[in-house]
Amino acid sequence: MKNIVIFCLLLATVGCKTQKNLEKSQIDTNSKTMLTAELGKINAPSDPVTIKSVRMEGNKLFLAIQYSGGCENHTFQCIGSLVIAKSLPPIRSIQLVHTANGDACKKLIEQTLEIDITALAYKQEAESKIFLNLEGWAERIVYTFE
Repeated sequence: MKNIVIFCLLLATVGCKTQKNLEKSQIDTNSKTMLTAELGKINAPSDPVTIKSVRMEGNKLFLAIQYSGGCENHTFQCIGSLVIAKSLPPIRSIQLVHTANGDACKKLIEQTLEIDITALAYKQEAESKIFLNLEGWAERIVYTFE
């Protein structure tokens, strides 16, 4: 009887994770995925994705993202609008398109996308600047072509 009580207490202790611990155990962190941005029509349908951080490094844009899934292969595409708003520097809207391929799993995936954004430059000349308005990100991104 004593062994059954100890077993039940042990089972209750191990089985009752806090929500915080449960969330941590359901997070899957992947390595970098490399993409090449392209010009085209934006406002394409996209599955949900959260942009956690944005970093520029030369002609590369690094996006730390989160999305749910874990059962199917997810793909991403970075599209820049063909239309540029006239200002100094000019402004181009861009969109990150996420295709989940019908993945209904709920694991939280964290991933870093490395995107070659050379095609999004205003002019492909050194020091040419453009603002990029990334859908889902509040701040403008300053891109200086190198």
